[in-house]
Amino acid sequence: MSRRLSAGARRARAHALGPAAIALAACAPAAAPPAVSAPAAPPPAAAAQAEGAGQAAPAGLDLAAARIVDLTHPITPEMPLFPGNKPYAAETLSTVEKDAYYSSRFSMDEHAGTHVDAPAHFKAGAETVEQIAPEQLVGPAAVVDVTAKVAVSPDHQVTTEDLKAWEARHGALGPKHIVLIRTGWGARWSDPVKYRNQDAQGVMHFPGVSVEASRYLRERGVRCIGIDTLSTDPGPSQAFDQHRAFLGAGGYHIENLANLEQLPEAGAFVVVAPLPLARGSGAPARVLALLPASGAPAR
Repeated sequence: MSRRLSAGARRARAHALGPAAIALAACAPAAAPPAVSAPAAPPPAAAAQAEGAGQAAPAGLDLAAARIVDLTHPITPEMPLFPGNKPYAAETLSTVEKDAYYSSRFSMDEHAGTHVDAPAHFKAGAETVEQIAPEQLVGPAAVVDVTAKVAVSPDHQVTTEDLKAWEARHGALGPKHIVLIRTGWGARWSDPVKYRNQDAQGVMHFPGVSVEASRYLRERGVRCIGIDTLSTDPGPSQAFDQHRAFLGAGGYHIENLANLEQLPEAGAFVVVAPLPLARGSGAPARVLALLPASGAPAR
């Protein structure tokens, strides 16, 4: 009975704290009814393969005291853009001094700033951004750190070996995960020239994700890849093969993430909130990570 009351209390508190908390409560293990005889526990390796060490809501995460890390860059006219995109623009419509209230009108491309790529971005008839199910927009973060490799080569593509190295430390990746690629490139955000990193021929050079790694993640049901660069495809890509592989298989992307250096490799919970644009191929998004108040520093 005490376990049931505890679970009910957790869910009541989650409802009081809002949608992100409800999502976390949904990930918490439900209290099971008493059993006459418990089945034998699976071997540790099998359990890790079935669930993954980081697929549940982080243990001990007190929502009322959780530390919040904003993974979103502010939207400004000066922010770096993919070549061909138009800068963000805003027009003041009214002011408090003149009209008693302040309002404005803005315009921007769907794929600018911190934003989501919907499956429809690279597959006709696939889900548009407002059709991504809400439960797909929350989940435990798996932060794959490739900063050392990017320091050697800015064109580094995340490999299956990079992903398997994370799994060796934290358990199997699975359907609940939001995989965030930490390249260190976000430190260049304030300088668009360095962020795009174009050579004399106009070819951009920044890290991305390989097609093989993308297929590896989709085979495990991973719902999302996020990255702190302009694109999940590496800068020199012209064919966007990684987009085709991951979005075409039903996943979605987050690009231009901020502050990934503040997250541990495992233990954070992510909430992704794109604008639900009707028939949108993507949309600007606010992305937040929740951590225990005493969360460990990024490794």
